[in-house]
Amino acid sequence: MRKRIVVWAALVAALAATLLGSCSAGRGESAKAAPEDLGQQIVARVNGAPIYASDLNLGTTRLQQKGTFAAPEKEPKSEEQLRDEALQVLIENELLFQEAQRRGFAAAQETVDQEMEAIAGQFPGPATFEKALAQMKVTREDLRRDLTRAQTVERMVESTIEPGVGVSPEEVRAYYDANPQLFTDPERIHIRHILLRVDTSTSEEQKAEMRRTLEDLRKRALQGESFEALADKYSQDMRAGKGGDLGYLARGQLAKDFEQAVFALKAGQISGVVSSPYGYHLIQAVDHQPPALVGFEKVKVSLAGFLHRSKVEEAVTALVKELREKAKISIPRKRK
Repeated sequence: MRKRIVVWAALVAALAATLLGSCSAGRGESAKAAPEDLGQQIVARVNGAPIYASDLNLGTTRLQQKGTFAAPEKEPKSEEQLRDEALQVLIENELLFQEAQRRGFAAAQETVDQEMEAIAGQFPGPATFEKALAQMKVTREDLRRDLTRAQTVERMVESTIEPGVGVSPEEVRAYYDANPQLFTDPERIHIRHILLRVDTSTSEEQKAEMRRTLEDLRKRALQGESFEALADKYSQDMRAGKGGDLGYLARGQLAKDFEQAVFALKAGQISGVVSSPYGYHLIQAVDHQPPALVGFEKVKVSLAGFLHRSKVEEAVTALVKELREKAKISIPRKRK
């Protein structure tokens, strides 16, 4: 994914969903506000073009949001690490924009207009849109400028980098063969259950009675009664009117002990009494599917697109590295 190219558009579009956006660097000295406006402090210069504290603050906030959805085993980054990462992205964006201008590229204003309308259209009305912009101290002009800059860079990449990037059928097949784990559907099981709820007020005697009830229901199901009908009549789960159907589940979606009992079942089997944080369950396996490799024909088109985007990103990274080596980048003060 070309994160450096699309970062302005991505951050600005995020405003519609999160009331957050990103004002890009290089606004020009004329946009500088009064000295007391800390958001207008210059945190870096790229070939003379300023990057402001407000840009850095918003970029950092966006990275924090992304980190919220990161894998839980990953150690969260510190504030300073996030700010450093956000600043590097802003610097690289500025380098790309300057290079696009140097090569004579400019945004198509019709496209920018359409993108502006699309973002505004994600809000209930104009007043809500303006309020969101005001909350983040972002003006419509800021938004248009960011989209214009992103479009300028995109046009350069589409014209000068993408045409030179190719992915052969052999490369696509080789990647597929070398990474089967990426194209394997996980083990899944389709289950129904009958739940008798347990809470802190449930006595040991009541728990014992619940277990006896479920054991009796298991016997009835094994003797031919409909598990769905029994679930509709006895289950205390919200799906009681749907035959206790929980649909298809994959490993990692359930409590550990409950999952172990569920995935031990073969299609058609009914478990014994299983406990969970919610109470006691009787489980019927409707279908049990082992892990399965997705056929090459089903993924080859999307895989080719992925490999193409990866190569474009590599080319953009190489261009950024080249531009950095020639650029004059300064950080006039320690960021706080």
